[in-house]
Amino acid sequence: MTLMKAREGNGDLALLDQMFDSFFDWQLPKPRFNNAPLDLYEKDGKYVIEMAAPGFDPKEINVEVSGGTVTISGDHTDRFERRDVRYHRREMRHGSFARTVTLPQDLDANAVSATVDRGVLKVELTPTKPIAPRKIEVRSA
Repeated sequence: MTLMKAREGNGDLALLDQMFDSFFDWQLPKPRFNNAPLDLYEKDGKYVIEMAAPGFDPKEINVEVSGGTVTISGDHTDRFERRDVRYHRREMRHGSFARTVTLPQDLDANAVSATVDRGVLKVELTPTKPIAPRKIEVRSA
């Protein structure tokens, strides 16, 4: 049925208008960034994780260490809302993320530091044993 015929017909246009109005009134779920980008490297005998966390306050980020596993998560909701506009989508001011990284050795849970600087979270982790390179002998089959 064309839009013109709907106008002439039995009120299908009103139904179509309701459908579009309800579409734009949806409350979208919070974006969840399970694959928040991160870098993992070794420096000065420690493991270092750097992760993007733009707009997150340090109080909104959780870092948990258990054995050789590190879980970093965060949940952010900005309370600021403009009253002079009608939002159709609000993604920039809320979001959450969760990442778990397993390292090759246990970590000292008491020797972890975490800082946020310009939207980048930096977590420094100290292993319980020193990181030592190991030469592996390669043999022919």
